[in-house]
Amino acid sequence: MHLGLDRTQFRALEKVVLLYPKSHNIHDMMAGLINDYFARHLQLCAEDAKMLHQRYYKDYGLAITGLALHHKVAPLEFNKEVDDALPLDDIITPNPQLRRLLADIDRTKVKLWLFTNAYITHAQRVIRLLGIEDMFEGITYCDYGKIPITCKPYTEMYRKAEIEAGASSADDCFFVDDSYLNCYHAQERGWTTAHLVEQTESEPEVKAAQYQIKELEELRRTFPWLFKGSSTQSDVPKSVNGLGVGGANGVNGVNGVHGVNGVNGVHAIDEVDGANGEYGVKGAYGVNGEFGVDGVRVDGLDSLDGVKRWNGMNGVESSFRLQGLCGKV
Repeated sequence: MHLGLDRTQFRALEKVVLLYPKSHNIHDMMAGLINDYFARHLQLCAEDAKMLHQRYYKDYGLAITGLALHHKVAPLEFNKEVDDALPLDDIITPNPQLRRLLADIDRTKVKLWLFTNAYITHAQRVIRLLGIEDMFEGITYCDYGKIPITCKPYTEMYRKAEIEAGASSADDCFFVDDSYLNCYHAQERGWTTAHLVEQTESEPEVKAAQYQIKELEELRRTFPWLFKGSSTQSDVPKSVNGLGVGGANGVNGVNGVHGVNGVNGVHAIDEVDGANGEYGVKGAYGVNGEFGVDGVRVDGLDSLDGVKRWNGMNGVESSFRLQGLCGKV
């Protein structure tokens, strides 16, 4: 990949959640609010509410997509009771160190762009509380006004970010995220990617991307040419496109083989990326149907009765059965 120093050729994309540490437990608070929402609105017991929440998250990338498709829940109403209900004002405070890091990025080379799976109100609230709302030139977010909702790690979401940020190609994008899946698919798309794995987390046995960092300050050493005072284009690394990875294990070693015997960037995958073969069984990414086997059928994948049928891209279901729920779905 050739990276020029012209501003039109550089894009840096970041994600809301990695702007504050996991020790804030905001993710756990949000998960609790989502579980409560499922229980109240679908009249489920706590255990089944949590199970269905996790099911929709795995199937669609966002729980709200499953709620909207199968239960006619209005995403913006969901957002008010979940994301907007988080007590962020009591948790997040201005972060001068983060502000200095962002200020030191050379804006003649880079456009800072926020990239999040949240709705825009949550993103704006977080960066305002951190004291960095003026540091980004734009935000690509999940549009809760459109069903189905597009989100990471699906290809359409990365394409949406490229278009909105004005990137001329995938090679022009730099990406930092704390999600293994998001980083893996960004790297596959051709983005220069850094996976944030905090000090308190176990490192994955197979890296999600070419670069891995423990804190955002490491970006100064990882991508020095993007910061003020860096020298010339010769500092930019050579292309990493088509990198083949010989692999083992799923995300943090959880129930799956990452698969990967990659040749020129083409990866044959067996039970990929996480618990119980999520996102494809004995299939291949981008081959005859994204995230599945020929876009037709996956048996025994993450469904409570052991059967799920998929028609086409990204798991649009023709049959969706849940057994054993104490409530009515």
